[in-house]
Amino acid sequence: MNVIKQHNRFVRLHLNKLLAVLIACVGWVACTATVNASKNLSAASILEKIRKQEPVLIENMTIEGDLDFTSLETYPELETVRRATIESPVFFKNCVFTGKVLGFSQRNGQTILSDFRKNLTFLSCKFNGEVSFQSASVQGIASFSNSQFNRPVSFIGTRFGLEAYFDHLLFASEVQFQSATFGKLASFWKTVWGGAVNFQGAVFNADAQFNLSDFRSNLDFSLCTTNGLLNFNYVQLPGRSIFDNCRFRNAVDFGNATLGEVTLKEAMFESKVSFADTKSKSISLEDAFFLTQKPALTFAAPQPQIDLKGTRMAASETVIVE
Repeated sequence: MNVIKQHNRFVRLHLNKLLAVLIACVGWVACTATVNASKNLSAASILEKIRKQEPVLIENMTIEGDLDFTSLETYPELETVRRATIESPVFFKNCVFTGKVLGFSQRNGQTILSDFRKNLTFLSCKFNGEVSFQSASVQGIASFSNSQFNRPVSFIGTRFGLEAYFDHLLFASEVQFQSATFGKLASFWKTVWGGAVNFQGAVFNADAQFNLSDFRSNLDFSLCTTNGLLNFNYVQLPGRSIFDNCRFRNAVDFGNATLGEVTLKEAMFESKVSFADTKSKSISLEDAFFLTQKPALTFAAPQPQIDLKGTRMAASETVIVE
């Protein structure tokens, strides 16, 4: 009898342990299911984390509502200008934004700007609403790589303190970078530009890489200043591109690009410029100035129409194309 009792006690003990394990597993599955099912997140909850200066690290979520950084606490800069300071690093990966994403707004007679003190990151994200970081300041690294913008985008007057990455991106509509300032590397490698693109008056203090970019509409790059290498290697730009009145303080490379009508009127080249094996319909270098050497105008066949009226070098009055 004692043996039977001990055996029954042994069985009950193991059954209890097994039941406990099963209960724990069910609870774990339930929790996991809740997390996986909870794919929607309100923009308001994210802004609340920023108000508490907590880091924002969000992946695989759909963000509902407007993510309006200008709705945070602001301080006055001028009588009609206020600025919101974001102390938290902001990181999104594989997220969908259903509403607007704003670092700039105007309301009640006030212009409200944003100052991001840390990194600003949107990797592999999809933006279905308006996006504006006009006149914002990003003191850390900015990265929007592998993302998709389905509405117009504004980075007018945005100041990027460190590297800015816009690689392998899709801009489905127009995008504006007028008067933007890039403190370090500006990378637009293999990006597709579906609408008109405007960089007028932008300043690049380091290298600017547009390699393998695909421009489906026109590009306005006039009045820009480039202090590093400007690289347009293998770019597809069959529309009209304007580089008038630019100041290129470092090398410029359009090698192997496919271009439509290109104008570089009154542009100043302080270093080498190359069009090696470039295809183009026409190119105007009217009144352009070359400080150190003649341009490498070795275009791919068929030879484009080239306008060299008034083109000058530091050592002679006119550049002669051989």
